[in-house]
Parts: sequence; structure tokens; C-alpha cells
Amino acid sequence: MNTTKTSLPIMELGSTYVRLAIFSNLIPNQNLYFEEKFDFTRDAQDVNQKIFNLITNAEKKLGNHLNEILMLIDSSTVNSLDYTIQKNYDKKLITSQDIDYLINESKKIIKINNKEKEILHIIKSKLIFDGEVIENLEKISKNVNKITLELKFIMVNKTVCEKIKNLFFEKHITLKEIFCTSLIKSLGLIEKLNISGYSSFIDIGLKKSCLTIFWDNKLLYLNNIHIGGDHVTKDISKILKIDYRIAEAHKIKFSKNVGNKENNLLKDIINARLEEIVELLFLKCPLIENKKLNSDLNLYFIGNGSKVLNENLLSFGSEFNFINEMSIIDENKHDVLESAIKFVKRVEKIQPKNSILNLENKGFFEKFFEYFSRK
Repeated sequence: MNTTKTSLPIMELGSTYVRLAIFSNLIPNQNLYFEEKFDFTRDAQDVNQKIFNLITNAEKKLGNHLNEILMLIDSSTVNSLDYTIQKNYDKKLITSQDIDYLINESKKIIKINNKEKEILHIIKSKLIFDGEVIENLEKISKNVNKITLELKFIMVNKTVCEKIKNLFFEKHITLKEIFCTSLIKSLGLIEKLNISGYSSFIDIGLKKSCLTIFWDNKLLYLNNIHIGGDHVTKDISKILKIDYRIAEAHKIKFSKNVGNKENNLLKDIINARLEEIVELLFLKCPLIENKKLNSDLNLYFIGNGSKVLNENLLSFGSEFNFINEMSIIDENKHDVLESAIKFVKRVEKIQPKNSILNLENKGFFEKFFEYFSRK
């Protein structure tokens, strides 16, 4: 079966698992050519080989070589940075190309001042022409004196990208894009569940937790901390003086059975750590400090680390009055993959186009360096 020209391989690199899925090109919920997943432990040494096996199995199923892969990463090093650029014009006719130019200028400045970071997403937060906020950011044509452009950069440590880059050297595969899993997952759930207004998602992973806050589907804030489900298990292990693996088993059992006396102490341990995660994620959030949220925020818990929650587990003081209600979303395994496909469709609307380089006559390593140099 030769499906290379019509397929979109997506690899989800999680904290404890790797999934490779190949869909019919940009058509979610339709032809799923291939899907395979493997789990790994915290200290797994053969992850790379297992990833190569996934790719080999996929190529056999498709009957062709995978030229490129879209990568979703779940990294504790992801962070966001807000940047504003202003420029004066003399009633010049401004189009989308002028805005893309400003974005690329901003991108250069961010890269110079954040050399240890790789830019994953550039999001247009707000565009102002002569004091007037422009709502339609796709079709722009207006004579303007002054432009103010507010951008949000989602970045990850370069070392993470280097590891991913090196991972595919042996397979001669190019990375189409690298996306932040928590962001993509949240956007997909907003659309799937028809969520509107102020909403926030706390994605609890193994060693990290990520907070995203939206107005409708517009990202307002992103924060990441190096605390996750692994810390909950370690707390249980330390306080109950039991082996880590036994503590993990207790945690899983607790997520399925709540109510007996044995679970009361577990509940207190889990409760304390999860409340700390929520408090740290919202700490110094400008939306809260500026009192832009007033009992309007719905909080949704997602990710494997959220499975230990039940609807009434967490309680907060008056400082969290901005939260309207909390709930847990039971995710479908394909949610993030389908969201990634939809994001690819509209990515050009929220990120400027990179100039297309002619790589046809260049070697594989040179292509990789060209790719990462223009990110």
C-alpha cells in the first residue's frame, strides 16, 4: 500500500509512552492507516530502539519510507513568553505580509535573547491599528499610522529538540513540526466539548504539570512546573514508608476505590500535593493579579496524573474565588492526535509562514540543520 503522499504520521512522545499514528492526510476520524503504542518505565534504556521499531512497522504497513513526522512533546521545559512590538507608519496600506514581517522580526529578537530555547508556536495575541483592536487577523488591508502587535511565544529547551533531532538521524526522517502536547490537547477539547468563555486546563503528567488559560479558543496564559504524578507517588512512598512501585499501585487503586478508612490517609497525601500543584501553576498569573477573572473561570483537569482526582477532592480558600467550577475530563486516546491534525490546518493563520528553502539537492544532515536554523 503506497500512501506516502496522502498520509500524515504523528508521533506523541509522552512521559511514559510513545504513540505513532498515521492518518489520511489532514482528515481526522477517517482513514487510520496505522497506530501502535508502547509504554516504558522511568529508567527505560531501549526507548530509541522501540521508536525505530514503531517506524519500521509503520513503513512496512504503508509500503514506503516515512519522509517526515509531526511530533507532539510533553516536556517540563515548555514555557511561554509575551512580547510586544510597535511600529510607526505614515498612513501606509498594511496587509498580512507586513504583519508577518513584524512577527519574523520579533522572532529574531526572541531567538537572540533566548539562545537556549527553541520556538514551538508563535501566537498572535492582539493586533492594534491606531488604538483600534483588529478582530480579523487573517484578512488585513488598512491604511495605518501606528501598529501594536502582541505575541505569545511557546518555547522549549533546545536540548529537547536536539534529542529528538538525533533520534531520527538514523532513519532519515524530517520533523514536519514540533508541537506542545498540552496546548494542542486543550485546544482540541475546547472544540470537541464546545467550551466557551474563560476556561483553564491543568494537564498533570509524570514529572510536570501545565496550566493553559483561554478565552474561547484564544490562549491567554501558559505556565509549566516540574511537579507531577511522580511526586504524588514519592509522597505516598515516603510517608507510608513503602517501595515506590507499591506506592504507585496504592495510588492507582485509590483512583478506582474511594471511601474506606485505608484511603483517608492516601486522600490527604494526594490532596496536599495536588493542591500545591494548582497553587503553583496559578501563582503570579497576571490575569489573577490584574483581577481580570471574577468567578468566571472553569477549571478542567486532564492527563494521567489527574486520574487520582474525584469531583470533590480539592478545596481552596478565598484566594481561588475566581474559579467557577472544577471538573475532570475523561480523554479519548485519539483526542490529542485529532486535535493536532486540525491545528495543522489552521497553523498558518496563527503563525507566519517560513520562507521555503530548496533542499532537494542537499544531504540529510544538511536538511536537518537547515530546518532547525529557520525555526
